Amino acid sequence: MTDLFLTVLTVSASVSLIVILVLIVSPLLNRRYAAKWKYLIWIFLALRLLVLFNGAEGRSVMDTVLGWKAHLTEQSGADAAAKGAEDEKDGADMAQAEPAPGWIVVELPAQMTTPLAPQAEEGVTFLDVTAVIWLAGCVLFMAAHIISYLHYRRRVMKNGKVVKDVFVLQELLRIKRELHVKHTLPVIVFSGAASPMIMGFLKPVLILPEDDYSGEELYFILKHELIHLKRGDIWFKLLFMAAAAVHWFNPLIWLMQKEAVVDMELSCDEKVTQGADFATKKAYTETLLSTLHKGCRQKTVLSTGFYGGKQVMKKRFQNILRKTGKKNGCYVLVCAAVLAVCAGTLAGCSLTKENADEKPDTEITEEESGGAAFAEMAGSWIIDFDRTDPTIWGTGISFGDSMEIENTGAFSYYIGIGVGGTGICEERDGMFTVEVEPYEEHSPEQEILALQYENSDGAEYIVMDWHGETVYWKRGTLPDAGAPGEDSSADGEMSGDVIILTIMKEGEAEEKRAVLVREDRYAFYLPEGEWQKEEADAWQAVVNEDVRLSVAHFGSDYGIEEILENDGYVQSEEGMLREENGISYHVRFHEIGDEVWCVFYSYPAEAEEGWGRELPVIADTFMAVLPGEYITETAAVSGQVLGYVTDFGGGLVTIDRQDWVVPESEDWKPEYDADAGFEIVDLEGADAVYPVRSDCKYFILENHQGESLELDVDAFERYLADTEFPIFWAVELEDGEAVSFAEWYRP
Repeated sequence: MTDLFLTVLTVSASVSLIVILVLIVSPLLNRRYAAKWKYLIWIFLALRLLVLFNGAEGRSVMDTVLGWKAHLTEQSGADAAAKGAEDEKDGADMAQAEPAPGWIVVELPAQMTTPLAPQAEEGVTFLDVTAVIWLAGCVLFMAAHIISYLHYRRRVMKNGKVVKDVFVLQELLRIKRELHVKHTLPVIVFSGAASPMIMGFLKPVLILPEDDYSGEELYFILKHELIHLKRGDIWFKLLFMAAAAVHWFNPLIWLMQKEAVVDMELSCDEKVTQGADFATKKAYTETLLSTLHKGCRQKTVLSTGFYGGKQVMKKRFQNILRKTGKKNGCYVLVCAAVLAVCAGTLAGCSLTKENADEKPDTEITEEESGGAAFAEMAGSWIIDFDRTDPTIWGTGISFGDSMEIENTGAFSYYIGIGVGGTGICEERDGMFTVEVEPYEEHSPEQEILALQYENSDGAEYIVMDWHGETVYWKRGTLPDAGAPGEDSSADGEMSGDVIILTIMKEGEAEEKRAVLVREDRYAFYLPEGEWQKEEADAWQAVVNEDVRLSVAHFGSDYGIEEILENDGYVQSEEGMLREENGISYHVRFHEIGDEVWCVFYSYPAEAEEGWGRELPVIADTFMAVLPGEYITETAAVSGQVLGYVTDFGGGLVTIDRQDWVVPESEDWKPEYDADAGFEIVDLEGADAVYPVRSDCKYFILENHQGESLELDVDAFERYLADTEFPIFWAVELEDGEAVSFAEWYRP
């Protein structure tokens, strides 16, 4: 361990020289070169701090020190002490033993052997103690950050809420396509989050504070964080943390870590505003300024953040609004790398550590080679029933099929009810096999599938040998996710018809792909392939007939809660519930206008940690449409809504929903004003909030009753502010966004 510590000291000293040099020339680098080049220098130096190798041909001074120490501690300590103990134990026997032929026996006096035991005790030197302290510091440093990260992530997953707002999800999907980001990325709102951030390495999530953002702010925040995700900045933060942990005794490495995070943010800002005009850059800085006013601060190291302190924000503003172009810094990066390697060569490092560090490189090369072998097969596949016999699996196939293969060979599939599993593909002579870990155990035999990729006249197929049956798979895509063969569904990009549900089960987050179920006046999402429609407005889980879900609606004066109380239901935080014969029954209420929509679901009481966690998440996706609305293919609300505008600004509009009723309408009541010829009826429930599209049009009536006039958005806002009485508006919606405002006649 002392050898390793001495090597760490050598590497730390050599890299510190480069850190000092980079910090000295930073003002020049910041003016002339893009921030990404200095960021790459920090990444290289962090790697150099963790990869300990000996670049020198011969033995360095440090090697000499190590050899001298090894000679003293090992030869004079361990070997001599062991030999002395053996001599003491077997001294008499050895005195009488005959020497082997050709051996020269030299008897050592006891005085020469006696001091060896105390010398072995003196082997615990100051250097040994320092090495132990260094190792303890490394462990404590890493443990503190990892525990803090896991604790924070557990809080997020336990208390956060998955975002179901259509506008946010559509904006996220649009930016993902713009940046070609292929990760599946759930969005979670967490009240304890101080700033937007990406958290998680294998299954990243986007965390947003419980705050209101304008459409423009949301765009910049999502784009900023998605760029962090695409570049793998969360992994680089782990790299910097690991370097700081190994070299925790060196304040220059801590300073390097801090500067690296700043340059990471600067380079991300440059990527967000790349090719943008000055107005867009200014709007982006205003978004940064808004986070400053909200007092956002980073709370956990192993995540990305949108805020870095006032001084950093000032530096970011200057960098974003800089009008002069910057040069390519490739040569600067190469020079820094050469200097770091040369400094390490002169200092000398451990050859043993070099050999140890070469092993991961070999493993990565093999993984990349395996990834190339699966490149053609990577993607999402569905069964081609024109070539495959559908009766192989009976009627269960009606509940869907899917096969996913990744570049790494990771494999998963399901066919209908209970058929499927996961595994890793292996290649042998052009054939691929996979040992499947089944979703449901059917027999003690291991399921081994054989796959073969075929491409004939541009048509791609995977031929599967499934228990002696031949199954043909063809490329599959999700609705509105691209043309066949584009493989967008495999990359995790969801259309409005398909989303990812995040379900917390026994403290672990489980993700399920869910499809939109559209009915006449409502819609919700169900996990794909796991439910079947039992009757009108009622569904049943495929694997358990005791798990059911249904929807019903009643007039607000019907008294449904009182009826349910008489039936044994009691109030709960999420609605009402009761238990009977081992079944747990639940009801969720949604007040829409003058109606109450009820989502009923039930499951065995013993399945509280399973279905009891999943069904509330499904019930939360329920959405009912108001009069004049309908749900489009993208799961967004469209149509025409009527009412008063109670708030307008920041890309959002709040409407106090009303209904315009005339005597010819079925909703006309005798108490309404027949002389006026109409009645404005308030629709009960919360006000509706809609995003306003950037190209929205605004029409008013001259003197509130004359000809229609078109205004721009600024004039429209002044019109709202200057009018002393509420104005009745007709608002047109497309895909959940307001695209037109028109003033109605006011007598």
